[in-house]
Amino acid sequence: MRIESLDAMYAPSSPMLQIEDGYTHWLDYKGMGEVRLRAEELDGRTYPHLKSLAAILRDQQAAYGPLSETLDRKLEALASGEAYTVVTGQQVGVFGGPLFAVYKLLTVLKRARQAEASLDKPVLPIFWMATEDHDYAEINHVLIPQPLSRQFRKEALSAVPLAGKASVGELEFERLKIELVQMLQRMLLAETETEHTSSLYHQLVELLHRSKSFAQFFGKMMRRFVGEDFLLFDPHQPDVRALGRDVFKRLIVESELLNAAFADAHKDGMPHVELNREAAHVFYHDGTRELLTKEGDAFTTKRGHRFSEAELLSEIDAHPERFSNNVVSRPLMQDHLFPTLAYVAGPGEIAYWLQLRPLFHTFGWKMPLVIPRLGAVLLSANDEKKLKQEGVSLDEYLTNPLPDHAFDDEAFDESLYAYRALSAAIGEEAGRRGQRFGSSAIHALDRLADEMRAEAKREQYRLNRRRIHLSARLLPMGAPQERIWSMVPLLNRHGLDLFPRLRAAYEQTDIERCLIKL
Repeated sequence: MRIESLDAMYAPSSPMLQIEDGYTHWLDYKGMGEVRLRAEELDGRTYPHLKSLAAILRDQQAAYGPLSETLDRKLEALASGEAYTVVTGQQVGVFGGPLFAVYKLLTVLKRARQAEASLDKPVLPIFWMATEDHDYAEINHVLIPQPLSRQFRKEALSAVPLAGKASVGELEFERLKIELVQMLQRMLLAETETEHTSSLYHQLVELLHRSKSFAQFFGKMMRRFVGEDFLLFDPHQPDVRALGRDVFKRLIVESELLNAAFADAHKDGMPHVELNREAAHVFYHDGTRELLTKEGDAFTTKRGHRFSEAELLSEIDAHPERFSNNVVSRPLMQDHLFPTLAYVAGPGEIAYWLQLRPLFHTFGWKMPLVIPRLGAVLLSANDEKKLKQEGVSLDEYLTNPLPDHAFDDEAFDESLYAYRALSAAIGEEAGRRGQRFGSSAIHALDRLADEMRAEAKREQYRLNRRRIHLSARLLPMGAPQERIWSMVPLLNRHGLDLFPRLRAAYEQTDIERCLIKL
């Protein structure tokens, strides 16, 4: 495996590129070079709940296997206030979700190791699983390539009760296991069988049967196929919500201050992101998940719940498990729960994190370092061979992907002009010996012309097959590879140790946008 620098996978305006230069004046810290400054700020804050948080983290890891001695020591350090964290997060997509979820994890591992070396204090890599999210359609599917097509087929699970209304962490999982096995079978049937296929299939079925939720299945896959030296955090738990009481209360009490700060948060030059600027940025759970909005002196939901501020604060005290964060307030909750040095983000997250600094400042905090995740294109030897056959470099292909060759019937007919003229002459000459000879000659020559057309189309098919292959592997459906492909096809093609090998190579470089030659 070899890693080279590659920027061509992103447009020049992408947040993945702009965060390193164009966006820095909207951030409190300018990358890993300022990790010491962030650590000093965190040292000035108090986290009285860390002992309880460390206990929760320890309990949650039991679902994914025993803790290593190193992680055990780091959790003890976190409990005593002697450790920091680097955090990333993602929705718990089936079969690990898109590849960029793995890339986030690899980056958080690398950045935690670097921060630990710089600060000489323990730093825990945290993967925050977005179990509070209610968008079932985001996690319930995979995309599968189709033969001789640039389009992938969406394979989605059937609906379950409260899907799209309740948090993902509350949805039934057991009833979907048969569907998930069938989905896995279809994923692998779309691939060429390799020496890894059987083992991969049986390992995934085993993990699936031992999982009790979407989060557990996601986490078990990450532990099995990426590594063991990170912590998986599930916020959808009453004990976690109890630790967040103070933030929920501040979001309510200071809602007007926060919304005033947020109203002017978008500046010229920032990427455009649709964010709800009117809400209280807290969800209320009563069978379904409803966003609270302040109307006059009351907080209301679309389903008719209505609370005074005092009633809502009392409800938070009595039942913190009935509240959760939205996309705007989750980073604030993260900073409250964890002594967070940095958050590892993808392009969409970077785009909205830029607008959150005023909210952190309203809370009296600074925003953590916002670090772009690894961006990568995986290139096999076969892919590289096909690029050479097409006479293009990977950079050129990603910038200007090759379309299908269109068969030009008119041009082909023109190319046969001389042949047609000769055929007519031969037919006429044969006809002088008898009409049947003329008819036979014309028939044979027309059949030969049809065979030449068919061969030309076969050649075009061979050329298009190569181009379709490149499209599916390198720029599927016109999107970055990391957004369409999942872990499963890559593990099948390149081995069950692919991601540990990738991690080892990635951590030996300073490159964050990578061409990875397999």
